[in-house]
Amino acid sequence: MVLGPEIKKELENAIKNWCPNVTILKKGETRLQKVWKFKSGSDFIYGYLVGQMEGYIAGLIVGRHGKIPDSDESKEIRKMVEVRAKEIRQVMSSHEKKDKAN
Repeated sequence: MVLGPEIKKELENAIKNWCPNVTILKKGETRLQKVWKFKSGSDFIYGYLVGQMEGYIAGLIVGRHGKIPDSDESKEIRKMVEVRAKEIRQVMSSHEKKDKAN
């Protein structure tokens, strides 16, 4: 399988470093809402981050191995991101609390 220990470690580090992007997305939330017409900013940003993470990981595999992840690899990628779901939500929640305080 393409997702050996070396690439898994690299991907885990990339995912851990992705959460700060919430700040950037929260700042542009009003503009994003006008374009995408979403009702829940938190749900939109969460979905956006998850999609970006999965795309980034797939891109790393394509770049490193010259192939698109197969269905098993795609499932493994999704699991790697899903493990971070709670962490992503916590980061988003802390940013929302900061916004309300300001």
